[in-house]
Amino acid sequence: MCDISKRPGQTLHPAATKRSLSTIIYPSSEAKVGGPAPDFSAPAVIDGDISSVSLKDYKGRWLILFWYPKDFTFVCPTEIIAFSDRVEEFNDLNCDLIAASTDTEEVHLAWIKTPRNKGGLGHMKIPIMADTKKEIAARYGVLKEDAGVALRGLYIINPDQNIEQITMNNMGIGRNVDEAKRLLQACQFVAEHGEVCPADWQPGGKSIKPSSDGSMEYFSEAGKDSSHEEEFGQALKSIKSPQEFQQLTQGDKPVVVDFYAPWCGKCRQIAPFVEQLQEKHPEITFVKADTTNEQLEGLSAEQGVKVLPTFKFFKGGKEVREPISGYKKKMLEDGIKSLA
Repeated sequence: MCDISKRPGQTLHPAATKRSLSTIIYPSSEAKVGGPAPDFSAPAVIDGDISSVSLKDYKGRWLILFWYPKDFTFVCPTEIIAFSDRVEEFNDLNCDLIAASTDTEEVHLAWIKTPRNKGGLGHMKIPIMADTKKEIAARYGVLKEDAGVALRGLYIINPDQNIEQITMNNMGIGRNVDEAKRLLQACQFVAEHGEVCPADWQPGGKSIKPSSDGSMEYFSEAGKDSSHEEEFGQALKSIKSPQEFQQLTQGDKPVVVDFYAPWCGKCRQIAPFVEQLQEKHPEITFVKADTTNEQLEGLSAEQGVKVLPTFKFFKGGKEVREPISGYKKKMLEDGIKSLA
């Protein structure tokens, strides 16, 4: 409920109290993801007539409640028309749509009766709710109090009338209907299957079983990143096993081993320089060892590799100098020259 009162500690002349509204106190926000959707019942324009909508009317179905700032503005009609024109797609997913602002229902009706080519909404297939007291917007946490209008807040509410998802945009940023639909489908998938949706999930895409063993099934397939080898250090041969490491380092030819990890930024930065050194010194064998490779984890530990990248130098079957760790071009170049 809105309360109009003077500011704490402020003394007003009796006449002044009749002329000004010094403070408006709105209800606190109650909307939280995972919590119950704040209840509402308000006038709305439905099918071209003034009627009303209530949250309880949608129990047992999914609901998307999306707020917008003002009628007869610029971004707002593009959003509302886009959602209304595609409402059947949401209805097919057992979901209803409600648009809402702090304008009056009479203004909503006038806007609907205005042709679209003149900035109006035209025929609407979804209710347009009027929150003229601004109490509902405040409880949903979407009210911009200093302006007295709603931001672009979108709420996905499940059939038990708990909030599954909240999106909040500033006034000048329109929303994407496809993304709202994707988020609804993700919410429904999680609710139905008990699995979770990774980044960029689309209906029919891979999901994750929320357990240690179950998640590894996803990461072993969808989580593979085959780009690491191509992204940097292409010119260096990769060691695949400890046996291969032993064969290379036990030979007569000088060998430089680059211990790296695909996620290591410094490894990536110095890789082009290492390739240049390889071209400059064909008499030296340059190889790399991925410390994230399961077959090489033991080797990395045995070689005392604790910092990445680490370069180790071998000649005549022995390690011939101290390793060089980190992004140290001059030291690495000097180390290579000592092998040549």
